[in-house]
Order: sequence, then C-alpha cells, then structure tokens
Amino acid sequence: MGDAALRQAGAQILRVDLSFAELSADSTVKRQPRSPWRPRPDDFWSAFEDRALYYDAFRADNSRDVLLVGPTPLNLRSGLEAAHYSALPSGVALETELFPSRSTMLTRLADVPDNAKAVRVEAFGETFDLAIQPNFSAALTGARILFTINKNNRLEWIADWAHWHAALHGTDTVILFDNGSTDYSIEKLEGTLAAVDGLKTVIVISVPHKFGPIDTSVLKTKFYPRFLQISMTNLALRRFGMQAEGLIDCDIDELAWAGGESVYERAGRSALGVTRMRGRWIEAARAPDAPVRHQTFRHRLANLGHRLSPSKWVLDPRRDWVQSLKVHPYLHRIHGAPMAARKHDDKAAFFHFKGINTNWKEDRTGTEKRPQRLAIDDKLAAAMSALARQSSGN
Repeated sequence: MGDAALRQAGAQILRVDLSFAELSADSTVKRQPRSPWRPRPDDFWSAFEDRALYYDAFRADNSRDVLLVGPTPLNLRSGLEAAHYSALPSGVALETELFPSRSTMLTRLADVPDNAKAVRVEAFGETFDLAIQPNFSAALTGARILFTINKNNRLEWIADWAHWHAALHGTDTVILFDNGSTDYSIEKLEGTLAAVDGLKTVIVISVPHKFGPIDTSVLKTKFYPRFLQISMTNLALRRFGMQAEGLIDCDIDELAWAGGESVYERAGRSALGVTRMRGRWIEAARAPDAPVRHQTFRHRLANLGHRLSPSKWVLDPRRDWVQSLKVHPYLHRIHGAPMAARKHDDKAAFFHFKGINTNWKEDRTGTEKRPQRLAIDDKLAAAMSALARQSSGN
C-alpha cells in the first residue's frame, strides 16, 4: 500500500491524506440551510457547515475518473454546475457530473489523464486546487471493513468495539474517521486498534471539520446538516471499499450480532448484498463497582421500548447496483439502493449501548430506570457468551 503503510502489533497501519477545499472566510457566498428564512438559534449557525465544498478528491475505482466528495450543495448547486473543472498540470477541461443527495454529494470528473496530479475547480470567483488522492479499493480486495466516525470515545471502548467485530464477524479492516479528538492523538488511536487480534489493516483519518447541528426548523429529516458524517460513509465505500467483501456501519456504542454467523456472510448470501439490522437499546444499568465497558451492560427495557433504535446495515459493495454514483450510504439505510434493500434481516441485529457514550448528543448514561422496568437481554447474553468462547479459543 505504499510508503504510508506501517507495521504495528501485527496490523498494518495505513496513513492517508484527504484533499479539502472550502470557500474563503471573506467570501460573500455561503451555503445556506433548507428554508433559510426560518429562525434558528445562534448555536445552529456556529455548528452549520457553510463553507466546505469538498472533503476529499480521489481516483475512482475504475482508475479513469476522479471523484470529489463533499456536503450537499443546497443553494451552491448552480454555482458548482457552472464551475470550470480542469486537470493539472495539463489544464485539460474535464466533463463533470454532480450526484447530490440530502446530506452529501459526489462529483464525477470523467476521463482524468493518468498523469494528472491535481484537479482545479474555479467557482464563486475563487480557485481551488485539490491533489488527487489514490484509491485503495484494489489493495483492500476481499476485506471485511468496519468503519465509523469518532470523537473522544474512550480507547478501551474502541478496542472492545473492534475486538467484538473481529472475533464474531471476521472484521479485518477498521476505518476510523476522527473528528478532532482532544483526549488522545491519532497515533494513540492507531496503536489501540493495531493491538486488536484479527485486524490486518488499520486506517485512522483526521477529519477536524464541523460535524453539523440538528435543524429543528425543518419538518422532516432534521439531521440533514450532518454533512461530514454522511460524506465519510460515502468516502469509506468509494475510496476504500469498492472491492471489499463487505462493510459494516456501526458506531462505537453499537455491536452487531447474527446468532453466531458473520454479518458479512449474511450480506454476501442475500439477494442484493445488503443485511439491514434492527437495533436493540441496551440500558445504562450496571453494578456500582463495574467498569464502564460494553460487557458490563446486559439490560434492556422490559417493554418494547428497546426496539426503538434506528436500523444499521452491512453491504457487499461488489454488486452491480452499487456502481451507480446515485447510491449514497447513509447511517440507517442506503439511499439509491433498490427498494428491497430496506427489508430487515430477522436473524441480524445490533446492540445499542446507552452506557457507552460521552453524552455529546444527549444524556444517555445518567438516565436511571427502576429495576422492575428492566430485563436481561437474552440475545445480548448469548452474544457475550459466544464472544467469551471465541476469545478463549473454545
């Protein structure tokens, strides 16, 4: 994988760069939210990404094209459609096609010369030069990839999360997008993951950009301004995962389970290459002296409230329909996928731990439930037993 690949604790650490472009601070042009005339609090505007145009530029898996991935343009779309795109150093003009969706956009620059080092975008009275980054999909052929975005989650949580998926599902590659953690360095994250048995490749990518607010001023899809998180799911697929055996989208507080089977294998056997998993909320109830780790939480609500967690997915990206750039993986479903991909796999699920949380979004760990409202989650108990057997070699 090149000079940027290191060896540590048995795993290969792959260090990669991104090509970022944003409007200048003094630009009179800014991205606006949907229904921009509606009133919003000051903290919305400070968190809203109004300047970023692209988070990365990289060779497509077909080697001919270059893909740009960034936030959905909203009011900037007409300006990007009218922009001039060219290859550097030749200056050859590039045919361009935009593929926007609710929170992210892919831009295809067609037939970029093999010797091009960068692409130039001239838009809004500014010039943006983006180095063309390499595509690692071929190098990760057949990989079982687990990815998420992270900020200041405890290192032991990250290790437990990776170990679970490596031991029970055969995950061998982790891609962690780090959104400006201050509790530790990128190198510490790399070392933590590289020490997990079963991992072959570890990729930690710094993305210290605005995560994005919730927009309660719109009637539907209030999470649409989370441009960075959704764009990184597209980056994980298009730059790293197009030839992988599968990709799992699970956060640090989410652990996948399929009754002892690998969810990658279940996705591979499915008609469309998608396993959609229902979530099961696990409450933040534990013994007073127990450490705050996934394995110390075993209880769910005794009523049906534990079933209210949104779904997650596992994808076999080698299917023909995934080639379309209108396909954008989001957190809970894959936009642009055939309708049948929304169907849930009744044998697959994931456990969503309220206690594994920094409470950055809401207070999940401090919510106390009376014991009579709780029940041991039998599926989680079975999964924990399977992990113990796997870890002991039995």
